[in-house]
Amino acid sequence: MNRKHALALALCAAALVTAHSQDAWSGRWEGSLQLSEGSLPFTLTVGADGALLDLPTQNLYGYPTALARRRADSLELAWLFGGGQFLLSAVPDARGASGRYGQGGNNGPFTMTRAPGPSRTGTQLDFPAGGGGTLPGTLVMPAPSGSRPPLVILHQGLGVADRDGNNYNLAGRNDALSQLAQALAAQGVASYRYDKRGSGMATWLVPAEESLSFEAWIADLAACADWLAGDARFSGVWILGQNDGALVAAAAANVAALERGLIVACASADGPLDAYRDAVASAPAEQRAEGEALIAALVAGRRVTGPSDYYRDAFRPGLQPYLIEAFRHDLEPELARYPGRVLIVQGDRDMQATIGDFRTLADASPGAMGVVVPAMNHVLKEVPPDVDENNRAFGDPSFPLAPGLAEAIAEFLAAP
Repeated sequence: MNRKHALALALCAAALVTAHSQDAWSGRWEGSLQLSEGSLPFTLTVGADGALLDLPTQNLYGYPTALARRRADSLELAWLFGGGQFLLSAVPDARGASGRYGQGGNNGPFTMTRAPGPSRTGTQLDFPAGGGGTLPGTLVMPAPSGSRPPLVILHQGLGVADRDGNNYNLAGRNDALSQLAQALAAQGVASYRYDKRGSGMATWLVPAEESLSFEAWIADLAACADWLAGDARFSGVWILGQNDGALVAAAAANVAALERGLIVACASADGPLDAYRDAVASAPAEQRAEGEALIAALVAGRRVTGPSDYYRDAFRPGLQPYLIEAFRHDLEPELARYPGRVLIVQGDRDMQATIGDFRTLADASPGAMGVVVPAMNHVLKEVPPDVDENNRAFGDPSFPLAPGLAEAIAEFLAAP
């Protein structure tokens, strides 16, 4: 089975359960599909609203279900990708579940069994966000020292990036925020990170693209800061925004009136509106007027219909509510109006956000502390001066966190 076919997956399984409840399915399962050319291992992480699929040999991690039905003695899941469909049907088995799969003219057996939970170090701590949603999160505490540690909320980039900084649309995983959490703990700093709406185990809080909300991300992060600020275990709460997530972090810091401070890591000075305007400016001359009119309508809060083929995807109807919200925010003014302490961190091997961005953001927040971390790229990893290796670090957790990053953050937190 190739990766494209494996991603186009619908799974129907029945398993032997010791407790007759839907909750018996929750957790992690490991199994393998028996193919003509060998076996294909897979992992499922099942939650209340869906499941995430890992296919390690295909370098795919965290692919979310499009459909999930749980019963006490059966589980039905569907992954849809590329227009194909792959079916599995299982019956109870003494080891867990077993059955046969089918795809077109291909079929074969599969098995799966219970497995240990994810290898994250830390404590599962779910955040009760607004609107009745729960955002699964991980709290990492430093070794006890006799005093209350500071706590940093780590907010990942935009899109479907999960709490560890991984994006299933990109091959592999980098685990950058998981590694940062461990490095901070070694510096005596606690951290908390959660799957934002539409990512990881919170994927199903955004059932359709029309439900995606930039303002909801801001409100959730501000509420999380307020929630943790009331926890007596911590001496104070800071927010760190990575890459595009820096804009959400800065806006949330202003909404929450965050007292301690804000950390911006490897962020572009261009906001969503800047990016769209730049794209329109580089379009063919005959397409620019339409693009400018489309942007002007969204800036005014008006949805548009009937964009030309050239703009059909960038201004598709389902994305427009999100763009209307995102276009209202820009990192520079958010930094300029934030009254607390600010740390701006940049890597000198970051090929996405530049030293020019770093300087522009520093100008927007004149009192900010600035740090350039040697050999650090856009996902906080130490990389050699080689473009291919830099890019490979985006999907390879063996690349280490850049030395000096956690130390710079700890120094910032400790400053009066």
